[in-house]
Amino acid sequence: MFATSQDVLFMSLALGFIVLVIFLSIALMYLIFILRDTSMMTHDAKEVTHKVNQVVISPLRFLGSLTDHLKPFIDSIKQRKGKHDEEDEE
Repeated sequence: MFATSQDVLFMSLALGFIVLVIFLSIALMYLIFILRDTSMMTHDAKEVTHKVNQVVISPLRFLGSLTDHLKPFIDSIKQRKGKHDEEDEE
């Protein structure tokens, strides 16, 4: 089977290459698993941020808009009350 030392060299190179390919295949498989888990985590984070946006931020925006629309009415009521208080003092 091994006639010369060159045959031994070629056989050891082939065996080393096979081991290297197996190692790289396993490393690639683990890299794919890690990237898949990362993708799942980012998808879950997107869902959570979407829910937070719906539950917290959207109502706060509505309240901000509501207060912007009600501010003139509140200011006019304060002015009327201020005038009424001035009349009572005199």
